[in-house]
Amino acid sequence: MPSRGTDCRARRHSRCGSPSPATVLHADRLSVQIASTCWPRPFHTVDRPHRPSSSPPTSTSPRGQYVKDDYLTDADMVPVVRDLAARAKEIRARLNEIVKEYEDFCMTDYDGDQQVNLATQRSQRYTSSIVHEPSIHGREVDKNNVTKMLLSEVRPMSVLAIVGMGGLGKTTLAQLVFNDQSVRQSFDKLSWICVSEQFDVKKITRNIISSLRKQKQKALELNDLQKDLIEQIEGKKLLLVLDDVWNEHSAPWDSLCSPLMATKLCRIIVTTRSRTVARLVQTMPFYSLNCLSSAASWSLFEQITFEGQAPSAYSSFIQIGEGIVERCKGLPLAIKTLGGMLRYETNEERWKDVLESDLWDLDPQQNDIFPALELSYSHMPVHLKRCFMALSLFPKDYHFHQDKLICLWKSLDLLHTDNVWDKDRTGRLYLSDLLKRSLIQCNDHVYSMHDLTHDLACCVADEEFLRFENGKPVQLSKDVRNISIFLPWSGAISKLEHFHGSSALRAVILSSMEGVGGPIEISEGLFLNSKQLRTIVLDGVSLSIPSLPDSVGNLKHLRHLVIRDIGGLVLPVSICWLFNLQTLDVTSSGNLKPACIPNGIRRLTNLHTLPVITVKRGDWHCNLRDLKDLQNLSGKLCLKGLDNVNSVDEAEEANLCSKQHLQALNLTFPDGDWQYCEHGQEPVPNTASHEEILERLRPNSGLIELSIEVCRSCRYPSWLGDTSFSKITMVNLEYCEFECMPPLGQLSSLKYLMIAEMSRIRRIGPEFCSLNPRTKGFKSLVTLEFDWMPRCAF
Repeated sequence: MPSRGTDCRARRHSRCGSPSPATVLHADRLSVQIASTCWPRPFHTVDRPHRPSSSPPTSTSPRGQYVKDDYLTDADMVPVVRDLAARAKEIRARLNEIVKEYEDFCMTDYDGDQQVNLATQRSQRYTSSIVHEPSIHGREVDKNNVTKMLLSEVRPMSVLAIVGMGGLGKTTLAQLVFNDQSVRQSFDKLSWICVSEQFDVKKITRNIISSLRKQKQKALELNDLQKDLIEQIEGKKLLLVLDDVWNEHSAPWDSLCSPLMATKLCRIIVTTRSRTVARLVQTMPFYSLNCLSSAASWSLFEQITFEGQAPSAYSSFIQIGEGIVERCKGLPLAIKTLGGMLRYETNEERWKDVLESDLWDLDPQQNDIFPALELSYSHMPVHLKRCFMALSLFPKDYHFHQDKLICLWKSLDLLHTDNVWDKDRTGRLYLSDLLKRSLIQCNDHVYSMHDLTHDLACCVADEEFLRFENGKPVQLSKDVRNISIFLPWSGAISKLEHFHGSSALRAVILSSMEGVGGPIEISEGLFLNSKQLRTIVLDGVSLSIPSLPDSVGNLKHLRHLVIRDIGGLVLPVSICWLFNLQTLDVTSSGNLKPACIPNGIRRLTNLHTLPVITVKRGDWHCNLRDLKDLQNLSGKLCLKGLDNVNSVDEAEEANLCSKQHLQALNLTFPDGDWQYCEHGQEPVPNTASHEEILERLRPNSGLIELSIEVCRSCRYPSWLGDTSFSKITMVNLEYCEFECMPPLGQLSSLKYLMIAEMSRIRRIGPEFCSLNPRTKGFKSLVTLEFDWMPRCAF
């Protein structure tokens, strides 16, 4: 059986002028080796004589003096071994060849789209309005809904878009509506046009005229065609179906619709995979088509596969057939394709092959599923393709939240933006784009993928992204770059015996789907044999070791270290020497013991993401002073265990007001029941009050969200409610012992205010709105919540 995604890989790497994956990988490996040779290399300060008298004097020093300066001498030059130099020369020559090929072809930014169009023109999809209704299952409700929306609209011209992923049956639904008698009787003229990928206004207009006249239209200029169309439809009632529309630009759409305004009544049905297209054309809410129900799926499969046979003749295949239908997850095209493959098939082994085989390994002559789905992939821009491929690192039926997915993309360096602090926003835009293209679904802020879309992601991902699950032995090829290992283990498997690292590995994700299982031993090979690792994610797994090995400090190129929901894991002191680290995420949920971070992370000045720090007692642990030089922190920062801050100076040195890229800040004083740890010395007595600590943790004025929890200060900090915090949109105060309310009404952008368990508040006066009685407070407030304030009188 061929390896996974052979055809997908061939298409993916057939682009003119694209460097092969091997070339890129070899270049990347070489850069890593050279960087490893040169890192770290300190500069030396040396004395050198001033320029000789023949040289023009400088304005910075008098002639004849010795100048002490920092510059590189021959002794500082780092020698590169002959082998590395030869390899670098060879790779540069290959890359220069690729650049020359690119220039010889005179390629532009649009050539990728042209290549897609040329490829699809060779296998152009054509549709018509003809449909055999008895062969359609499970769409009666959808047909009635669309018909009602279409006929109840009162505006002279309206457009209804039907949206869904490829193979879902959008065209079939449009055919059912188009042929409904009540619909046909409501219009004088009906036209069905298959648009497909190229939105050629002239061609579409000509085809509309031809369909209305029932004869082929001569090729004319667009102006003449539109005049001719107006003559055909003026004062008439027109129903127009535009099937399979991809155009996302308003100008061609407006040009097409312009002559249609001459009708007395015009209704347009547009079928598309893209919500962007739907929002462009719609004059009413678009209709989002869902997958078939289990019952309808089986009825369709049964009709196609066993047509004309008595149930007793195929009873032995029903169980396997139900498994095949379950794999299709309600996608009609998949059900039809697999059902057609097995029609009149009596060999049980063949049925089992279809059930167990990857869909991309099925006979390409009979497999219509992947060409239909891959069309959506081919229309994506390159940056979105890689984000889509990365979704193959999740198992099927996996439900993920926005933050977790964006964190994955960030850790794999897939979010491209000029502003490094804007990656979260970029990630949200990418996610929204995938949703608009019907490649993922969203239900109540939880995202998922259809199984067949997931199969497509696995196919196009090649060996760049690999996933292992179900406790299978892990065997890696030498070129694999990003892997995820999901561990739904019950305890029978105790360690990853087959993982020894790989010199090409860039990312390792180790996650538990169920959050339970036997302890797992992380091999030293992960850190000793994979020195080029950029990303390590440990998510919800139970480890057999109390701390990460010291050898993690060997990963000089590590950029992202994410350790979630692993109670009490101790990070070694060696992480403080990972100068390239950009993400250090040790968040824990529920009652899990927080991770122990050592003192010294102040050296990690490249850190952008540090979601949480738990301050503990003892010199071994990190403290607020470690934040002083971390000026690149962005996003959210949660400071827990502020009870354990030793002095006011420590809080002052955190220098939060200088962290200009922080958007959300959570200040929590207790750290649960985990104040002490086996590391470090005896705790130092706490000499700072909550009031003093809070006063000195003033954040930057660009903050957007603020939360203060379990504070025993009777006074709020002077900066809380200050008008300089004009960007704050959310404030949350819980279990604080303030005796009066801060002037939060002065925050001009505040939209959401939650106040709970403030037992010492006795009254809420006008100062809550503003310290200036002439100023109106809470100008932007949308939501205000008070919960359990037993002494308060409003």
